Amino acid sequence: MDIIVRTPVHKRSPRHFLVDGLQVWVTYLDENDNGPYGLRIQWLEHKYSCSPLDHITDDGGYTFQKYDSFLAVQDGGIEMRVTAPETDPEKLDRLGKIFVTYQQLLGETVFSV
Repeated sequence: MDIIVRTPVHKRSPRHFLVDGLQVWVTYLDENDNGPYGLRIQWLEHKYSCSPLDHITDDGGYTFQKYDSFLAVQDGGIEMRVTAPETDPEKLDRLGKIFVTYQQLLGETVFSV
């Protein structure tokens, strides 16, 4: 049985940019009542991809979790269900590059290198 914990969040500082020539969409997620929650990354795996891969990190980019999205009918928001940790070394490398590029675009101090 899956355990679902609902945490209402909203986007902060969404950006759309390229990393290694591939499109990415990144945004911080903040809890509605309690400050920062994590970072959501949607990205194309290769130039012929039709749908983005979906990942989230809640520990500053040390680990990345895959997730699925489901439309929440009541408030029109999105429910995300974490499915598994990402373990593919190539994907983890690309996710790290995406996270660092996002921090640089926002003018933040880069901690994950």
